[in-house]
Amino acid sequence: MFRTVIAAALFAAGALAAGLSADEPKKTDKPAKADLKKLMIAAHRGEKSPHASLVSELKKEAPDWAAVGATAKSFGEMGAVLKAQPAYTSPAKYIAASEALAKAATAKDKQAATEAFAALRGSCISCHTYGGPSIIRFTEDGLVK
Repeated sequence: MFRTVIAAALFAAGALAAGLSADEPKKTDKPAKADLKKLMIAAHRGEKSPHASLVSELKKEAPDWAAVGATAKSFGEMGAVLKAQPAYTSPAKYIAASEALAKAATAKDKQAATEAFAALRGSCISCHTYGGPSIIRFTEDGLVK
């Protein structure tokens, strides 16, 4: 009898756990378009954004390479998000440019960092011009509006 009670209790606990987990919303690795938009704005707009920071650092004679590296990391993270977003046509150029920027920051190579940043911006312009949201605008000093 004791075994029957234990077995019934275990069966009930298992059924309850299965029922609770079935009601939980399923998690996906893909960000929603609204989340992607928020990330884009945070990474690219405003005077304290990673984009603005990089523009500022690359104008200096001797950039703060730790800041450039941190910025490159944030662009690399954005590339991973873009890769997971099915609406983004092809993040390959963005990802390659962010990796080149990280490598240039590690090597403290201003010319390579400047070229990688130009490639990064080119990939942004390419996407936003051909199929992506056409909301990208730059100020005269290279910042995103």
